[in-house]
Amino acid sequence: MTTFEKTFDSAALDYDKSRPVYIKEIYEDILHYALINSDSNVLEIGLGTGKASQPILDTQCHFVGIEPGKQLADLARNRYKAYEKFSLFNQTLQDFVSADELFDLIYAATAFHWIPENYGYNRVFNLLKPGGTFARFAYHAGADKERRALTDEIQEFYHKYMHSESPPAEFSSEDAQKLAEKALAYGFVDVKYTLYHTTKDFTADEYMSLLRTYPDHMKIPASDRKKLFEGIYSAINNHGGIMTVYYAMDLELARKPY
Repeated sequence: MTTFEKTFDSAALDYDKSRPVYIKEIYEDILHYALINSDSNVLEIGLGTGKASQPILDTQCHFVGIEPGKQLADLARNRYKAYEKFSLFNQTLQDFVSADELFDLIYAATAFHWIPENYGYNRVFNLLKPGGTFARFAYHAGADKERRALTDEIQEFYHKYMHSESPPAEFSSEDAQKLAEKALAYGFVDVKYTLYHTTKDFTADEYMSLLRTYPDHMKIPASDRKKLFEGIYSAINNHGGIMTVYYAMDLELARKPY
């Protein structure tokens, strides 16, 4: 398990309660493209605590999840223990043993970027049945657009303790298109992409839980991290006690040729 994966696993409860829920339109678009039913075999790569599993499980498909973090996997296993067709392997995609051309749908929710690109796309291609679907989706957090003074104050703390000159650029349709087109290099066809937007409000305490799930935050020196978190916590409370995170969510779809 990588250092980043260990970070998520050690903050499993924070991850489960603070990470955003994917909007229903993502699943509607996946299921319109993939046409999954109770006879289908589905694989989710890096399912975490199962935040992206429920809508797919509700198709009554044969569902296999893989998750390298033990605490994350334990939460997911308990969450979906009533589903007879749900199985979960506490391992990485690299360690997962399976026959090729078994799955009708393989998907990853804010997880596929942890896997080396060449290996990941080739392995997914081999595991899919001819005509099978690969769905890759993720969320990208953006700054509070309504509370500019709060956003500016928080950015000062990032500049001081993480040497960040400016907030990350907002994830765009062009970014989603580039991700979608990557699949073409590995033999996939019929690529599609969609960008969605949503928001989530956080209290100061809730936002601290979220920050504890960010690997880049957790790897900075403890003394700097403490000052960064304390500064952000105070800033949120000093500006009304709520911060709104603006999320862009992207979906890339591709098909293995028949």
